[in-house]
Amino acid sequence: MNRIKKPSMKFTGIFILLCIPLIALTALLISRNMTTPNDDFFVITKGEIPELNTNSWTLIIDGHVNKSLTFSYSNFTSQPSKEVRGTLQCVEGPSGTAIWKGVPIKALLNMTQLKTGAVDVVFYAADDYSSSLTIEEVNDDNALLAYKMNGEPLPVEQGFPVRVVAPNQLGYKWVKWVVRIEIVNYDYIGYWESQGWSDNATRTQLTNWFLHAFLLSVAFLFGGIAMISGLKRSPVTELFHDLPKFVNKKFHITFSIAYFLTSLSAFIYWMISTILNRGAIFFTVHGILALLAIIFLIPGVITGLKKSRIRDQKTRTWHYKWNIYSFIFFTSTIILGFYLAFTGQFRFF
Repeated sequence: MNRIKKPSMKFTGIFILLCIPLIALTALLISRNMTTPNDDFFVITKGEIPELNTNSWTLIIDGHVNKSLTFSYSNFTSQPSKEVRGTLQCVEGPSGTAIWKGVPIKALLNMTQLKTGAVDVVFYAADDYSSSLTIEEVNDDNALLAYKMNGEPLPVEQGFPVRVVAPNQLGYKWVKWVVRIEIVNYDYIGYWESQGWSDNATRTQLTNWFLHAFLLSVAFLFGGIAMISGLKRSPVTELFHDLPKFVNKKFHITFSIAYFLTSLSAFIYWMISTILNRGAIFFTVHGILALLAIIFLIPGVITGLKKSRIRDQKTRTWHYKWNIYSFIFFTSTIILGFYLAFTGQFRFF
């Protein structure tokens, strides 16, 4: 009885360990549906945080308009406002949800009496950052120029005195420390857009970080099971020789195919969405490791197919090595992917 239980318990323990990314992803998804406290909200900037105060800050709205406007902080915050629950989703993964209070951008534009032919609304920040939204995008009732976050004045690192809140757009359109709004009659290219990021930052299923992370987590589970089931008959180690009887050759082949297909799908999905939104692929260590995992996985699959037809010890040894190296890179990819989702670090540029 103990001989039967021990292999089953060992396999169950390994299975639970391999499910950790899926468990972590579920917890992360639940937390993202809750309001994020200001102190826990992620911060990403392109440089130094500018020093602004309400006494000297002004907001200028001009450009392709019939009436230019200038607001002081007290004058701006006395305008009709609304509250919006919106999620700030960085294209690289970090995300936070807050209750934002501010002035609807379309109400500000109505005050300026737009001229015919207006195309983009450009937001200039005190740190020289800029980005734009189209006239159609700012006509969204939930697009705000916010001055409060979760019932408190906007924190300095979150854009005090005012920032753009555009729930349907990715984070690089949420300009912080706004000091000027210019309406233009052409397609404006902002800071990140000029470096390859898409000018269209509308959040879609393709830009959903969760789906990519889910595919990676499932591939990690399949890959781990494929690896230990392969090592059951391996001369490399005896650590997994006592796994249950159902962990046989057919079992190994099934999970190996599942691992290859899901990991390849995750990589292709990430590659397409990154090219469309970023204009480049390997700008993070996360992406480099993912590529290495796929590169090592391909000869692992080839030697596996060869091993199934030819009983050759050298081929078997290389099959184990290629797949172990691939899984190590894949594990590193997932770890850095979760870290990137929380911090936005490990970028090359």
